[in-house]
Amino acid sequence: MQKENVKNYLVLIVDIDDDVGRKAGLKTPILGREENIKALIKLGLADPGDSDVNAILGGVKIYDELKASGKDVEIATISGDVDVESEKCALRVKEQIDFLTYLYNPDFIYLVSDGKEDEMILKYLESKNIFVWKKRIIVKQSETLESTYYLIQEFIKKTMEEYIPLILTFIGFSLLLYAVFADIGWRIVVGLIGLYILSEGVGVRKTLMEKMKKKEEFSVGRVFPISAIIAVFVLIIGLTYSISSSRLTSPNEFIGEFLLHFVNSLVLSLIILTVGKFVDTVIHSEEGILEIFKKYFFYLICIFVARELIITGGNYLLGNIGFISFVVYIIIYISITIILSVILFTKSNKNNKKDTQ
Repeated sequence: MQKENVKNYLVLIVDIDDDVGRKAGLKTPILGREENIKALIKLGLADPGDSDVNAILGGVKIYDELKASGKDVEIATISGDVDVESEKCALRVKEQIDFLTYLYNPDFIYLVSDGKEDEMILKYLESKNIFVWKKRIIVKQSETLESTYYLIQEFIKKTMEEYIPLILTFIGFSLLLYAVFADIGWRIVVGLIGLYILSEGVGVRKTLMEKMKKKEEFSVGRVFPISAIIAVFVLIIGLTYSISSSRLTSPNEFIGEFLLHFVNSLVLSLIILTVGKFVDTVIHSEEGILEIFKKYFFYLICIFVARELIITGGNYLLGNIGFISFVVYIIIYISITIILSVILFTKSNKNNKKDTQ
C-alpha cells in the first residue's frame, strides 16, 4: 500500500535553443544525474559563459535535495532548436516531453530553465495534469541585465512588427524624393516628420487609429470641398500673376515664362487638394493606414515630378536647355513614376486578390 502512495518526481531541465547540441554535440534527452553532470562539464568547456551550464547545475542541486529527502526522483535535460519560435523547435520539445512522461510517469515536475523563453512549455506540461514548479536559474550578477534584455527584446519585437513596414516605406520615399528633387526633397521629408511628431504629441494619430480599429463614426465632415475652394483660389491668383509677369516677346518665350511663374501655384493647389482628400480618406475610409500613406505619398511624388517636367519644358522653350536634355529629363521622370507605381501597386493588387478569395 505504501508503494502505491509513492509520488514520482521529475527534474526537467530545458535548453530551448539547443546549446547542448550545437556547442557540446550532445543529443537529448539526457537522462540521469551522472549523464547530466558529464553534459554540463562538456558544455562548460565548450562555452564557460553559457547560462545553460547554470541551469543544469541548478537542476542537479534540486535532484540531490529531493533524493536526500527520500523522494522518488529522476532528472533529464531536453532541448529544442536554435530557432526557438519555429515549428521544428516546438515539435522536438513536445516529443521529448511525451517520451519522458511515458517513461517516468511523474506526478510532479520541477521545470528548470535559464530564461523566459524556456518557460513557454509550461502550459503544455500543465495540460498533461502534472503539477509543475518553475525554477529559473540565472547567474546572480546578470539577473537584472538578463531581465532587462528580455523586456527590451519584447519591446523591439512588438515595435518592429507594428512600425517596420511604415518605417521602410518612409525611408524609401525619402531617398527617392532627395534623388529626384535634391534639397526640396529634404524639406518635404522634414515637414512630414514634423507633422507626424505633432500628431503624436497632441494624440491625434492615436485617436484616429483607435477609431479606425473600432470602426467608429467621426464627427468631422468632409474636408475635400473646402480644400478644393482654396485650391481654385490659389490657381486664380497664380494664373493672374503668371500672365502679368510674362513678357510677350515671342510665343515660345511667353509660354516658357508663364510655365515657370505658374508652376508653383499649380503645385500648391494640387497639394492642397491631395491633403484634403488624404484627410477624408483617413477619417472616413476603412482602408489600412499604410496603404493610404503609400497611395497619397505616390500622388505627392507625381505632383513634384509634374513640377519638374513643367520647369524643364519652360526652360526648353526659353532656350536654357537643349532638345536632347529635355527628352532625357522627360524619360527619367516618367520612368521613375512608372517603376514606383509598379513597385507599390503590384503588391496592392495581390493583396486585393487575397481579400476576395
